[in-house]
Amino acid sequence: MALQCNGRTPVSASLRITVLALLFSLFSDQISVATALPTLIFEDNFDTFNRSTWQHLITAWRGGQSQFQYYTNRTENSYVKDGILHIVPTFTADRFSESFLYNGTLNLTAEGCNFIGPENFTSSCVRKGGLNGDIINPIQSARIRTINSFSFTYGTVEIRAKLSRGDWLWPSLWMLPTDYDYGDWPRSGEIDMVEIRGNDKMECDGYISGNRRANSTLHWGPSNKADKYAKTRWSKFLTNGSFATEFHTYGLRWLPTGIVLLIDGEVVGSVYPPAGGFWKLGGSSGTNIWQNGTIMAPFDKRFHFIFKVAAGGDYFPDRCLNYNDQGAVTPKPWSTADTVQMKPFWQARNQWYPTWTRNPEDSHMLVDYIRVWSLD
Repeated sequence: MALQCNGRTPVSASLRITVLALLFSLFSDQISVATALPTLIFEDNFDTFNRSTWQHLITAWRGGQSQFQYYTNRTENSYVKDGILHIVPTFTADRFSESFLYNGTLNLTAEGCNFIGPENFTSSCVRKGGLNGDIINPIQSARIRTINSFSFTYGTVEIRAKLSRGDWLWPSLWMLPTDYDYGDWPRSGEIDMVEIRGNDKMECDGYISGNRRANSTLHWGPSNKADKYAKTRWSKFLTNGSFATEFHTYGLRWLPTGIVLLIDGEVVGSVYPPAGGFWKLGGSSGTNIWQNGTIMAPFDKRFHFIFKVAAGGDYFPDRCLNYNDQGAVTPKPWSTADTVQMKPFWQARNQWYPTWTRNPEDSHMLVDYIRVWSLD
Protein backbone atom coordinates (compact mmCIF):
# COMPACT_ATOMS: atom_id res chain seq x y z
CA MET A 1 0.00 0.00 0.00
CA ALA A 2 1.42 3.39 -1.00
CA LEU A 3 1.56 6.32 1.43
CA GLN A 4 -0.05 9.54 0.14
CA CYS A 5 1.99 12.64 1.03
CA ASN A 6 -0.12 15.77 0.53
CA GLY A 7 -0.77 14.98 -3.10
CA ARG A 8 2.88 14.35 -3.95
CA THR A 9 4.27 11.19 -5.54
CA PRO A 10 3.40 8.26 -3.30
CA VAL A 11 6.26 6.55 -1.47
CA SER A 12 5.98 2.88 -0.59
CA ALA A 13 6.27 1.90 3.06
CA SER A 14 8.97 -0.65 2.21
CA LEU A 15 11.08 2.02 0.49
CA ARG A 16 10.83 4.33 3.51
CA ILE A 17 11.93 1.53 5.82
CA THR A 18 14.89 0.78 3.52
CA VAL A 19 15.97 4.44 3.52
CA LEU A 20 15.71 4.69 7.30
CA ALA A 21 17.78 1.54 7.71
CA LEU A 22 20.44 2.95 5.39
CA LEU A 23 20.59 6.24 7.32
CA PHE A 24 20.91 4.39 10.61
CA SER A 25 23.80 2.32 9.26
CA LEU A 26 25.56 5.45 7.98
CA PHE A 27 25.32 7.31 11.30
CA SER A 28 25.54 4.41 13.74
CA ASP A 29 29.22 5.14 14.41
CA GLN A 30 28.39 8.73 15.37
CA ILE A 31 25.58 7.52 17.58
CA SER A 32 27.88 5.13 19.42
CA VAL A 33 30.46 7.89 19.86
CA ALA A 34 27.82 10.17 21.32
CA THR A 35 26.77 7.58 23.85
CA ALA A 36 30.43 7.18 24.89
CA LEU A 37 30.85 10.83 25.83
CA PRO A 38 32.08 11.57 29.38
CA THR A 39 29.39 11.36 32.04
CA LEU A 40 28.62 14.32 34.30
CA ILE A 41 29.16 12.84 37.76
CA PHE A 42 28.99 15.96 39.95
CA GLU A 43 27.48 19.40 39.48
CA ASP A 44 26.49 22.33 41.66
CA ASN A 45 25.08 25.52 40.13
CA PHE A 46 24.52 27.01 43.60
CA ASP A 47 20.81 27.67 43.28
CA THR A 48 20.84 26.92 47.02
CA PHE A 49 23.50 26.18 49.62
CA ASN A 50 23.35 22.43 50.02
CA ARG A 51 24.83 21.55 53.40
CA SER A 52 24.64 17.87 52.54
CA THR A 53 27.01 18.49 49.64
CA TRP A 54 29.29 21.06 51.29
CA GLN A 55 30.56 20.47 54.80
CA HIS A 56 32.09 23.32 56.79
CA LEU A 57 35.45 23.04 58.45
CA ILE A 58 35.09 24.55 61.93
CA THR A 59 38.44 25.21 63.55
CA ALA A 60 40.81 27.84 64.89
CA TRP A 61 43.81 25.90 63.61
CA ARG A 62 45.94 28.31 61.60
CA GLY A 63 47.02 25.78 59.02
CA GLY A 64 50.47 24.87 57.84
CA GLN A 65 51.07 28.46 56.76
CA SER A 66 50.19 30.11 60.12
CA GLN A 67 47.19 31.99 58.75
CA PHE A 68 45.15 34.59 60.65
CA GLN A 69 41.56 33.35 60.25
CA TYR A 70 39.35 30.86 61.99
CA TYR A 71 36.73 28.93 60.04
CA THR A 72 33.05 28.84 60.93
CA ASN A 73 29.72 27.80 59.43
CA ARG A 74 28.06 31.14 60.13
CA THR A 75 25.87 32.48 57.33
CA GLU A 76 27.70 35.80 57.05
CA ASN A 77 30.75 33.89 55.87
CA SER A 78 29.22 31.44 53.40
CA TYR A 79 25.92 31.73 51.58
CA VAL A 80 24.25 31.59 48.17
CA LYS A 81 22.75 34.67 46.52
CA ASP A 82 21.28 34.87 43.00
CA GLY A 83 22.82 31.57 41.97
CA ILE A 84 26.32 32.45 43.21
CA LEU A 85 28.21 30.98 46.16
CA HIS A 86 29.82 33.63 48.38
CA ILE A 87 32.72 32.93 50.75
CA VAL A 88 33.34 36.08 52.77
CA PRO A 89 36.07 37.07 55.23
CA THR A 90 34.83 39.24 58.11
CA PHE A 91 36.22 40.63 61.36
CA THR A 92 36.12 38.46 64.47
CA ALA A 93 35.67 41.72 66.41
CA ASP A 94 32.42 42.38 64.54
CA ARG A 95 30.96 39.23 66.06
CA PHE A 96 32.43 39.77 69.52
CA SER A 97 34.33 42.98 70.30
CA GLU A 98 37.71 44.64 69.98
CA SER A 99 38.66 43.78 73.55
CA PHE A 100 37.65 40.14 72.96
CA LEU A 101 40.62 39.72 70.62
CA TYR A 102 43.01 40.68 73.42
CA ASN A 103 41.32 39.21 76.49
CA GLY A 104 38.54 36.84 75.42
CA THR A 105 38.31 33.11 74.77
CA LEU A 106 37.14 31.75 71.43
CA ASN A 107 35.67 28.31 72.10
CA LEU A 108 34.43 26.51 69.00
CA THR A 109 33.53 23.27 70.76
CA ALA A 110 29.83 24.07 70.97
CA GLU A 111 29.84 25.17 67.31
CA GLY A 112 31.05 21.72 66.26
CA CYS A 113 34.81 22.12 66.03
CA ASN A 114 35.71 19.29 63.67
CA PHE A 115 39.37 19.64 62.84
CA ILE A 116 42.10 19.32 65.42
CA GLY A 117 45.13 19.37 63.14
CA PRO A 118 48.63 18.56 64.30
CA GLU A 119 48.25 20.98 67.20
CA ASN A 120 46.52 20.06 70.44
CA PHE A 121 42.84 20.58 71.18
CA THR A 122 43.39 23.85 73.01
CA SER A 123 44.98 25.62 70.06
CA SER A 124 42.66 24.17 67.41
CA CYS A 125 39.23 24.52 69.05
CA VAL A 126 39.93 27.09 71.77
CA ARG A 127 41.94 30.31 71.46
CA LYS A 128 42.71 32.72 74.27
CA GLY A 129 43.50 36.36 73.71
CA GLY A 130 46.89 37.45 75.01
CA LEU A 131 48.38 33.96 74.95
CA ASN A 132 52.10 34.30 74.19
CA GLY A 133 51.51 37.98 73.53
CA ASP A 134 49.29 37.47 70.49
CA ILE A 135 45.56 37.98 69.91
CA ILE A 136 42.74 35.65 68.87
CA ASN A 137 42.52 35.01 65.13
CA PRO A 138 41.22 38.41 63.93
CA ILE A 139 39.56 37.16 60.72
CA GLN A 140 36.45 34.97 60.54
CA SER A 141 35.93 33.09 57.28
CA ALA A 142 34.69 29.86 55.72
CA ARG A 143 36.24 26.72 54.30
CA ILE A 144 33.85 24.23 52.72
CA ARG A 145 34.54 20.76 51.36
CA THR A 146 32.92 17.70 49.82
CA ILE A 147 34.77 15.16 51.96
CA ASN A 148 31.55 13.42 53.10
CA SER A 149 29.58 13.74 49.87
CA PHE A 150 31.77 13.52 46.78
CA SER A 151 35.24 12.18 46.05
CA PHE A 152 36.61 10.82 42.80
CA THR A 153 39.68 9.57 40.97
CA TYR A 154 40.39 10.78 37.41
CA GLY A 155 38.08 13.02 35.45
CA THR A 156 37.60 16.52 34.09
CA VAL A 157 36.75 19.46 36.36
CA GLU A 158 35.47 22.92 35.48
CA ILE A 159 34.87 25.72 38.01
CA ARG A 160 33.80 29.27 37.15
CA ALA A 161 34.74 31.73 39.87
CA LYS A 162 35.84 35.22 40.84
CA LEU A 163 38.51 35.16 43.54
CA SER A 164 38.89 37.52 46.51
CA ARG A 165 40.38 41.00 46.18
CA GLY A 166 42.16 42.69 49.07
CA ASP A 167 45.58 42.93 50.65
CA TRP A 168 46.69 39.76 52.44
CA LEU A 169 43.67 37.68 51.35
CA TRP A 170 44.34 34.15 50.11
CA PRO A 171 41.43 32.55 48.18
CA SER A 172 41.83 29.09 46.71
CA LEU A 173 40.02 26.25 44.94
CA TRP A 174 41.82 23.01 45.68
CA MET A 175 41.66 19.30 46.46
CA LEU A 176 42.93 16.98 49.17
CA PRO A 177 43.00 13.18 49.43
CA THR A 178 39.96 11.75 51.16
CA ASP A 179 41.64 8.72 52.72
CA TYR A 180 45.36 9.61 52.92
CA ASP A 181 46.30 6.13 51.71
CA TYR A 182 49.99 7.03 51.44
CA GLY A 183 50.28 8.85 54.75
CA ASP A 184 50.24 12.40 56.07
CA TRP A 185 50.73 15.50 53.96
CA PRO A 186 52.33 15.71 51.45
CA ARG A 187 52.81 11.95 51.03
CA SER A 188 49.21 11.54 49.80
CA GLY A 189 49.29 14.63 47.56
CA GLU A 190 47.44 17.92 47.14
CA ILE A 191 46.00 19.53 43.99
CA ASP A 192 45.76 23.33 44.02
CA MET A 193 43.66 24.17 40.98
CA VAL A 194 44.05 27.91 41.61
CA GLU A 195 45.09 30.27 44.37
CA ILE A 196 46.08 33.92 44.38
CA ARG A 197 47.34 36.65 46.66
CA GLY A 198 44.51 39.17 46.81
CA ASN A 199 46.79 42.23 46.75
CA ASP A 200 46.33 44.52 43.74
CA LYS A 201 49.98 45.49 43.37
CA MET A 202 52.62 43.09 44.63
CA GLU A 203 56.07 42.17 43.40
CA CYS A 204 57.94 39.02 44.39
CA ASP A 205 61.49 38.27 43.23
CA GLY A 206 61.21 40.78 40.42
CA TYR A 207 57.94 39.57 38.92
CA ILE A 208 54.43 40.88 39.39
CA SER A 209 52.36 38.84 41.80
CA GLY A 210 49.06 39.73 43.47
CA ASN A 211 45.63 39.15 42.00
CA ARG A 212 46.78 39.37 38.39
CA ARG A 213 48.77 36.16 38.77
CA ALA A 214 47.02 32.83 39.37
CA ASN A 215 49.03 29.94 40.76
CA SER A 216 48.40 26.23 40.22
CA THR A 217 50.43 23.65 42.13
CA LEU A 218 50.71 19.96 42.96
CA HIS A 219 52.16 19.10 46.37
CA TRP A 220 53.77 15.69 46.82
CA GLY A 221 56.80 14.24 48.52
CA PRO A 222 58.02 11.95 51.29
CA SER A 223 57.84 14.62 54.02
CA ASN A 224 56.92 18.20 54.77
CA LYS A 225 60.51 19.33 54.30
CA ALA A 226 60.82 17.28 51.11
CA ASP A 227 57.71 18.62 49.36
CA LYS A 228 58.50 18.50 45.62
CA TYR A 229 55.96 21.18 44.65
CA ALA A 230 58.64 23.27 42.87
CA LYS A 231 58.63 20.68 40.06
CA THR A 232 54.87 21.01 39.54
CA ARG A 233 54.17 24.71 40.04
CA TRP A 234 52.79 26.97 37.33
CA SER A 235 51.17 30.38 36.99
CA LYS A 236 49.25 32.56 34.57
CA PHE A 237 49.59 36.35 34.45
CA LEU A 238 46.95 38.74 33.13
CA THR A 239 48.14 41.93 31.44
CA ASN A 240 44.59 43.27 31.64
CA GLY A 241 42.06 42.69 34.39
CA SER A 242 42.60 40.37 37.31
CA PHE A 243 41.43 37.09 38.78
CA ALA A 244 39.80 39.01 41.64
CA THR A 245 37.65 41.41 39.63
CA GLU A 246 36.32 39.09 36.92
CA PHE A 247 35.02 35.56 36.57
CA HIS A 248 37.37 33.01 35.02
CA THR A 249 37.05 29.30 34.32
CA TYR A 250 39.47 26.94 36.07
CA GLY A 251 39.94 23.44 34.70
CA LEU A 252 41.58 20.14 35.61
CA ARG A 253 42.16 17.11 33.40
CA TRP A 254 43.13 14.29 35.70
CA LEU A 255 44.22 11.24 33.73
CA PRO A 256 45.72 7.84 34.59
CA THR A 257 48.88 9.11 32.87
CA GLY A 258 49.11 12.77 33.87
CA ILE A 259 47.53 15.98 35.16
CA VAL A 260 46.71 19.11 33.16
CA LEU A 261 45.64 22.42 34.73
CA LEU A 262 43.83 25.06 32.69
CA ILE A 263 42.55 28.63 33.01
CA ASP A 264 39.94 29.85 30.52
CA GLY A 265 40.65 26.80 28.38
CA GLU A 266 44.39 27.53 28.14
CA VAL A 267 46.86 25.02 29.53
CA VAL A 268 48.74 26.57 32.45
CA GLY A 269 50.79 23.52 33.33
CA SER A 270 50.92 19.76 32.98
CA VAL A 271 52.87 16.79 34.26
CA TYR A 272 53.18 13.27 32.87
CA PRO A 273 55.41 11.33 35.26
CA PRO A 274 58.11 9.10 33.75
CA ALA A 275 58.63 5.41 34.42
CA GLY A 276 59.15 5.28 38.15
CA GLY A 277 56.36 7.81 38.68
CA PHE A 278 56.52 10.85 40.92
CA TRP A 279 59.21 9.19 43.04
CA LYS A 280 61.49 9.22 40.00
CA LEU A 281 60.37 12.71 38.99
CA GLY A 282 61.20 14.05 42.43
CA GLY A 283 64.65 12.49 42.49
CA SER A 284 63.95 11.02 45.92
CA SER A 285 66.21 8.39 47.44
CA GLY A 286 65.49 5.41 49.66
CA THR A 287 62.39 3.25 49.56
CA ASN A 288 59.69 4.46 47.19
CA ILE A 289 56.70 5.26 49.41
CA TRP A 290 54.40 4.93 46.37
CA GLN A 291 55.78 1.61 45.10
CA ASN A 292 52.43 -0.12 45.58
CA GLY A 293 50.58 2.52 43.58
CA THR A 294 50.36 3.31 39.89
CA ILE A 295 52.61 5.63 37.92
CA MET A 296 50.34 8.48 39.11
CA ALA A 297 50.77 7.78 42.84
CA PRO A 298 50.00 9.62 45.06
CA PHE A 299 47.51 11.06 42.57
CA ASP A 300 45.77 7.74 41.96
CA LYS A 301 43.39 7.78 44.93
CA ARG A 302 40.15 9.58 45.81
CA PHE A 303 40.30 13.36 46.25
CA HIS A 304 37.62 15.87 47.32
CA PHE A 305 37.09 19.60 46.77
CA ILE A 306 37.85 22.49 49.13
CA PHE A 307 36.88 26.16 48.66
CA LYS A 308 38.24 28.67 51.16
CA VAL A 309 39.32 32.25 51.81
CA ALA A 310 42.22 32.62 54.21
CA ALA A 311 44.12 35.70 55.37
CA GLY A 312 47.77 36.37 56.12
CA GLY A 313 50.33 33.72 56.90
CA ASP A 314 53.48 32.48 55.23
CA TYR A 315 51.93 32.52 51.75
CA PHE A 316 53.01 36.18 51.77
CA PRO A 317 56.84 36.09 51.91
CA ASP A 318 58.73 38.91 53.61
CA ARG A 319 60.71 39.50 50.42
CA CYS A 320 57.60 40.53 48.47
CA LEU A 321 56.87 44.23 48.07
CA ASN A 322 53.31 45.53 48.36
CA TYR A 323 52.29 48.86 46.81
CA ASN A 324 49.36 51.14 47.54
CA ASP A 325 47.25 52.93 44.93
CA GLN A 326 49.74 55.80 44.84
CA GLY A 327 52.62 53.47 44.04
CA ALA A 328 54.31 53.71 47.44
CA VAL A 329 55.56 50.59 49.20
CA THR A 330 53.20 49.48 51.97
CA PRO A 331 55.17 47.22 54.31
CA LYS A 332 53.77 43.86 55.34
CA PRO A 333 52.50 44.41 58.91
CA TRP A 334 54.14 41.25 60.28
CA SER A 335 57.27 39.21 59.70
CA THR A 336 57.32 35.47 59.08
CA ALA A 337 59.98 35.11 61.76
CA ASP A 338 57.89 36.90 64.41
CA THR A 339 56.30 34.85 67.17
CA VAL A 340 53.57 37.50 67.38
CA GLN A 341 52.00 38.01 63.94
CA MET A 342 48.24 38.47 64.20
CA LYS A 343 48.43 41.43 66.56
CA PRO A 344 50.49 43.71 64.26
CA PHE A 345 48.37 42.58 61.30
CA TRP A 346 45.16 43.58 63.07
CA GLN A 347 46.58 46.87 64.31
CA ALA A 348 47.42 47.82 60.71
CA ARG A 349 43.85 47.28 59.47
CA ASN A 350 43.39 50.95 58.58
CA GLN A 351 46.10 50.32 56.01
CA TRP A 352 44.78 47.12 54.42
CA TYR A 353 41.04 47.00 55.06
CA PRO A 354 40.20 49.73 52.50
CA THR A 355 41.62 47.41 49.83
CA TRP A 356 38.95 44.84 50.73
CA THR A 357 36.09 47.28 50.23
CA ARG A 358 36.88 49.31 47.09
CA ASN A 359 33.71 47.84 45.60
CA PRO A 360 30.90 45.81 47.16
CA GLU A 361 31.79 42.11 47.34
CA ASP A 362 35.43 42.72 46.35
CA SER A 363 36.69 40.54 49.18
CA HIS A 364 34.15 37.80 48.43
CA MET A 365 35.15 34.69 46.56
CA LEU A 366 32.28 34.03 44.17
CA VAL A 367 31.64 30.64 42.57
CA ASP A 368 29.16 30.31 39.73
CA TYR A 369 29.33 26.55 39.24
CA ILE A 370 31.42 23.41 39.53
CA ARG A 371 31.14 20.42 37.18
CA VAL A 372 32.95 17.10 37.08
CA TRP A 373 32.89 14.55 34.26
CA SER A 374 34.17 11.00 34.28
CA LEU A 375 36.70 9.88 31.66
CA ASP A 376 34.39 7.16 30.27
